[in-house]
Amino acid sequence: MEELILGIVQGLTEFLPISSSGHLAIFTALFNSTPDVGYFAFLHLATFLAVLIFVKAEVFEIITGITKKETEYINLASKLVLSTIPAVIVGLCFGDFIESVFSSTLLIGVFLSITGILMLLSDNLNKNLKTIKSIPYWDALIIGVFQAFSVLPGISRSGTTLFAALFLGMNKEDAVKYSFLMSLPVTFGAGILELQKITFSSEQLFGFVISFLTGLLGLYLVKKMVIGGKLKIFGYYCFLASFFVIMFL
Repeated sequence: MEELILGIVQGLTEFLPISSSGHLAIFTALFNSTPDVGYFAFLHLATFLAVLIFVKAEVFEIITGITKKETEYINLASKLVLSTIPAVIVGLCFGDFIESVFSSTLLIGVFLSITGILMLLSDNLNKNLKTIKSIPYWDALIIGVFQAFSVLPGISRSGTTLFAALFLGMNKEDAVKYSFLMSLPVTFGAGILELQKITFSSEQLFGFVISFLTGLLGLYLVKKMVIGGKLKIFGYYCFLASFFVIMFL
């Protein structure tokens, strides 16, 4: 049952800007069990498949453009790679510290508050000056740096990348697309690196399937909420979750 619930939590919260890793750690604390970072990463592979399906048209377009040696798609792919590098560096260099944070509900609560602040600010960022293809490399790096902070439980990956993209002037729909696209290598890499730590069971595999299905639902919801200017709702939720975690866990 625990694996099933964690699969649902991972699927829904991976793309909603409320921190999937933070919620996995919270529910693990509620179950009074030890955080299984390996299983958490395994669930990331499920949401990797969900986002791959959700942005399959964009991925196919990029791959086709690269094979045809079209400059704009080569540049876009390069920017996505650049956006990924900071998170990879942080994950490899500070893996042990990050894993220890999963056991600190106080820090998770503080980080959830930070995510909440970013979400409240994001709704007021609507410059619509840049598209997914027109952002400069410097912007791609900045968005990547924001994503790097999301290795900490309570800091939302989608929340930080959406905030950074909107702050830098990207239109809302393209900000969502860029956030989803740049999540692919990070979630895939995290899952693959931790597979060796997992002892597979039927319950864990079922949790994987549930995480995939709920991930598709989460993708649809976050796209609708971002374009509709309703990110503040997630901000208020993060504050409530932060209060609960700090006071009762």
